Amino acid sequence: MLKVAIVEDDMDQARLFAFWLKHRGYDVTLFVTGELLVEGMQQGRQHFDLILMDWMLPGHSGLEIMKTVACQSGVPVIFLTGKRKDQDLAEALNAGADDFVSKPVSETVLLARVQAVLRRYGKVLQPVPDLYISKSDGQLCFGDQKQKLTPSEMSLMQLFIQNEGVLLPRDDLADSVWGEPSKAEEGRALDLLVSRIRKKLQTFERAPASISNRYGQGYVFEKVTE
Repeated sequence: MLKVAIVEDDMDQARLFAFWLKHRGYDVTLFVTGELLVEGMQQGRQHFDLILMDWMLPGHSGLEIMKTVACQSGVPVIFLTGKRKDQDLAEALNAGADDFVSKPVSETVLLARVQAVLRRYGKVLQPVPDLYISKSDGQLCFGDQKQKLTPSEMSLMQLFIQNEGVLLPRDDLADSVWGEPSKAEEGRALDLLVSRIRKKLQTFERAPASISNRYGQGYVFEKVTE
């Protein structure tokens, strides 16, 4: 799994970027300052394939940290910046940055830049195995990894897999699993069932999918791509 460090003092933004990357199969570590990143790398505790670096950081700027990291480790760096002036961006590139992404950051652009820079360094995510249910033994399969499902978990998981990316209403899910739409709100049975499935998905070495809750509406199941 490719490892990405995000150095960003705005934790709301950092967590959002991490969510986007983890959903695509990257292993992500967050740092609130550049000094913490450098300390971890210099002591040999942490290794990364790519660093996303905010320009404006507390303490040393992202540009100063990047010069240290680029010289000592050779790890590629992408700047996250609100700066627009050509001379600022040219300074970052001349100092060793591999690319930059302008704020506000777009998910599509960020993922494309990350993939492009990693490709230049000969690093590519391995294809994601298929996620499927083996009905003969009631197992949820992801590559060579397996998790045993209960009958109700298997019914719900099958529905999710068949309706990837679709908002499935709570009543419809309860009706499909138990034949009783009222179960959607009865003792939080549906929420507990979804929670158990999420935990089983998280036991896989690489998260194969996510299940998002749309408050008061239902759930959306989405497989991880590359």
